[in-house]
Amino acid sequence: MQALTGQYTHTLDEKRRVSIPRKILETLRAHDSADEIVVTAGLDGCLFLYTKQGFEEIARKVDGSPLGEESTRDFQRNFYSSTERCPVDGNGRFLLGDTLRALAGIADRVTFVGSGQRGELWQPDAWAERQTRTRAHYTTQAKDVLR
Repeated sequence: MQALTGQYTHTLDEKRRVSIPRKILETLRAHDSADEIVVTAGLDGCLFLYTKQGFEEIARKVDGSPLGEESTRDFQRNFYSSTERCPVDGNGRFLLGDTLRALAGIADRVTFVGSGQRGELWQPDAWAERQTRTRAHYTTQAKDVLR
């Protein structure tokens, strides 16, 4: 899959719809996911955005975890109960529901962040704070990731 890249801040309209940034929408179109995306609780205070295919790949990993482990069942419950399949309209907008917005503290603006095989949706101030805190460690992280 072509990587989702860049960062873009958009405003939610009065109906809680948000426009997908053009470059991200083009990538979704290239992967036959321009009509529907999947949004779920992410990590670090954000939401994760997946293509339909990308979500199915993650779901296989989640479902392949040992069901006998209580932590697995708890994660599966949280993961699936916070997941929404979001239709994308002809203008490239989708409805960001109340539950998901509350999980990430998103009110009237959202920052889309490309993270390779997934996108992330952040409350803009939380994203700025995260970037400030983690950017200083980029070189060290690169050494670990790019071995």
